[in-house]
Parts: sequence; structure tokens; C-alpha cells
Amino acid sequence: MILRGWLGGRECGCAGFAVRHDRPYHAPVRWLLHGTMTSAVGDALRGRGDSIIDASMVGIIAESTHEDVLKAAHKAQLDLMTTDAGVVDAVFEPDAPTFGRSIVYLQLEGGDVEQDDAVDRLFRRYTRLTPGRLYTVTGSRVKIRQLPGGKMTR
Repeated sequence: MILRGWLGGRECGCAGFAVRHDRPYHAPVRWLLHGTMTSAVGDALRGRGDSIIDASMVGIIAESTHEDVLKAAHKAQLDLMTTDAGVVDAVFEPDAPTFGRSIVYLQLEGGDVEQDDAVDRLFRRYTRLTPGRLYTVTGSRVKIRQLPGGKMTR
């Protein structure tokens, strides 16, 4: 069943809107990359039409705590991709700062899977990430976990 609606003065089927108007189904995502990552991760994200925001632009320095990273990403409305388990642990602490975007945790063992391959695998499986979720990408699978319920804002 195709829902019908008016757009720009003409009727169109909602299911075909993105195809007929050459627009991607997902809106570009603004990412904050945190931790040790290869440049290929940024290239893979840019290849999808996403943008990478430099950590220094949101006030993150080398001495920033995990909580500071979460606060800065939330304030700037950035999705977070990290290789740092400490950031993931920090979001589940009882006094964790509010975080209303998605987090992608690349939990890869050295040499097993390239980071850019892991990013490609994530987006092949989940074309749009849901805010308030933690996506853990391992060498063989992608796991999803909901972030603490009281921490998600709209």
C-alpha cells in the first residue's frame, strides 16, 4: 500500500519520493571520531555523504575525560564513533551525562578486521542508526544495545 500525499502541489507516492527526487533515504550524519582510528574510517563515512567534525572544534583536547567527550558530542548534536571502551562505560554510569545521539563502538582486535570494513558492514546492516542506541561492531558481528532510558532527549 502506498500512501498518497501532496508535495509541491502535486500528488506523489511517499514510497518513491527519495528515488524520484535523487535524495538519499538517510540524512547526512555529523560524526565525532574519538580514539585511535585509521583515516580510512573517515573516508568511508565521507563516502556515505556524512561529515567528520574535528574534536578541537567542540572543545575536546587530549586531556578531556570520557564524560567531557559525551557532553561535547551531545551539545554539538554529533553522533559518536569511538574505539575507547572508557567512553562506552561512562555512558552507563549512574551519573553519566545526557547523550541523545547514537554511539558506534569499534571493538576490533588488531589485524582481524580493517576499521573501514567494519564501518561498511555496519551500514550495510543498518542504513540508518537510531538515536539512543549503542552499536558495537566486533570482528564478526554488530550488536545493538539501548542507552539508558533517562539519558535520551529529543
